[in-house]
Amino acid sequence: MNINIRYYVLTIAAIFMALGIGIFIGFMLDGQKAFSIQQDTIINQLEQKFKDIQSENSNLKNNVQNLTKEKDILNQYGKIVFPILVSKKLEGVKVAIIETNNDFICSGMINALTKAGASINSITIFNNNINNLSDADKKDLSNYLSKYGTVDSKNITDFLSAKLSNAIVTGQDNDLITYLKDKGYINFNGVSGNTDFVIIVGGSNNKDNNLNIIDIPIIKQIKTLNIPIVGVEPSDVKYSYVETYKKQRLSTVDNIDNIVGQTALIMVMQGKEGHYGVKPGDSALMPDSFANTP
Repeated sequence: MNINIRYYVLTIAAIFMALGIGIFIGFMLDGQKAFSIQQDTIINQLEQKFKDIQSENSNLKNNVQNLTKEKDILNQYGKIVFPILVSKKLEGVKVAIIETNNDFICSGMINALTKAGASINSITIFNNNINNLSDADKKDLSNYLSKYGTVDSKNITDFLSAKLSNAIVTGQDNDLITYLKDKGYINFNGVSGNTDFVIIVGGSNNKDNNLNIIDIPIIKQIKTLNIPIVGVEPSDVKYSYVETYKKQRLSTVDNIDNIVGQTALIMVMQGKEGHYGVKPGDSALMPDSFANTP
């Protein structure tokens, strides 16, 4: 009897265990089927997303190609029209260009001014070593500059900048230009004096820049000589000088590296004062028209 009961208990337990295993296997099979369906859905979605990205990439490439073609056409148009547009607008104007650091090359601007009929009297470029004077250099420079007045060793670069800009514009004290050039503090090409207009080229890629110790003293000195001066810089400078130039009441052009900025510069030099370019705070991209020429 005990054996029969035990047999029945074991039989019932085996049946329930078999049912449990069956349920578990069925559940697993259903889970795998659901997982497989979900996996197929995700793969299909990814494939569709990939196709969408491929299509978008192809459209972007076509847009880039179209924009490049359009840009090339506009550049060709500019090269043809620009010389006609600016011809003789600055006929006979003698210009001194002062670049307050050697981060940039402004050959495009010089070419534009020449096309407008201006004469580039001189180009002065401050070298970056002016910011790293040794004590011996400062002493030597102070001794030389002392003939122009009392030199404060803390403001030696300010003093130098003002005296140099005076020499460039007036043609006086050419010895100072020669001295600074020989020392490697500046590069100077052209002739000094007989200047009708000064262009100061600023902006910098260096946070520790020359704005306060070179640009501002130059601007203040040029203004005392009653010579018109405009401040310009390339559009891609890391540290813009334009806002400081504005505070010094200069007209400004902040995209002098392209033909639009160069056109705006020529307009400003004709008397269309203002702040032009592509950066915040500009009054317009460029003046609405050239000044009337005689």
